[in-house]
Amino acid sequence: MAKSKVPLILRAAFTPTTTEQAAGEQLAIDLSAYVDALSGKVLKINNVWFGVDFSSSQAVPVAQYEADAPSGTVQLTTGTQTGVKAMSDDRVIAMQQYYYQAVDVGGTSVPPSWFSVLPVPDMGYFVAADGLSFMNETSGDNFDSDIRFLCVIEAERVKLTASDVNFLLVNQTLTG
Repeated sequence: MAKSKVPLILRAAFTPTTTEQAAGEQLAIDLSAYVDALSGKVLKINNVWFGVDFSSSQAVPVAQYEADAPSGTVQLTTGTQTGVKAMSDDRVIAMQQYYYQAVDVGGTSVPPSWFSVLPVPDMGYFVAADGLSFMNETSGDNFDSDIRFLCVIEAERVKLTASDVNFLLVNQTLTG
């Protein structure tokens, strides 16, 4: 069972250009300061929050998406990944999809929405890999300008048995 809890708040953000939004953008998060698989020290991720804002820290202005209706996926995975993974992939810690449209076909204002949410399980997600990938891939139209994607990770450092750590490493170190 897990012992010796040390709470952590980790933050990651990147601002892809309009070209990078469609191609997908990944940010590697180095966990080597927190995870030491040989000594049984791993991270237990309790919560992940995703956000989108304008590069100035303000809310995304309607002018950035009123004509385009961008949609896409943000996710946090274990290991080094080169693209968005399926929701069913064991390496996916958390994932959300978003849709922005200023007005619907009838001319009514429509607020941006987050849907198809895969939250961190209630029991937490134990990470033995020494890195995470935070990524976004916009499907459909892009935002009209550079938009910042954010990820906040609530975690704690815990100690597990060697057999538990080995079990985690089997699935979490795959790259793809």
